[in-house]
Amino acid sequence: MKNILKTFDRAMNDIGKRLVKGFRSELKEQNSIATGGLSSSLKSNIKHSLGESTLQITTDAKYVDIVNNGMRSGTFPNLTAIKKWIDAKGISYSGENEKERIAVNIAKRIAIEGLPTKGGIQKSKNGRKTNFIGIVAEAYRRTNDNSIHKAIAKDIDNIFKQLPKQI
Repeated sequence: MKNILKTFDRAMNDIGKRLVKGFRSELKEQNSIATGGLSSSLKSNIKHSLGESTLQITTDAKYVDIVNNGMRSGTFPNLTAIKKWIDAKGISYSGENEKERIAVNIAKRIAIEGLPTKGGIQKSKNGRKTNFIGIVAEAYRRTNDNSIHKAIAKDIDNIFKQLPKQI
């Protein structure tokens, strides 16, 4: 079946690309990129089903919820993940014992303060360390709504132009 909503599909693809670019930019501004795994694996996809289209933004990063929502104090974080973060951030250490001590100290600070920590917020370029998804979605909401409305109007106009003419 020929897709009669071409303009709508293009608009949805553009919105997906805009959101992914915005998420990546916000992560960078929040200084929330260590390995780049979350940022680089963000992708958009449109799912079509009967009567509806859904724009999905996905990532391979299992830790996206922690980056977006933070972590409550009182929770002792995963030391292996912290050690990977230490390496990704280029924090120097003399050996595995020192790396372990650094990781334990970071974990203790997170358990006390939660995430983001005060130090993490200080390193942010925009004063934020959470809610990158909500911030970007809200920033583009009006633009995205307008794009969808214009695309649907154009597609409807094109449908009417293709209807047989009455005599």
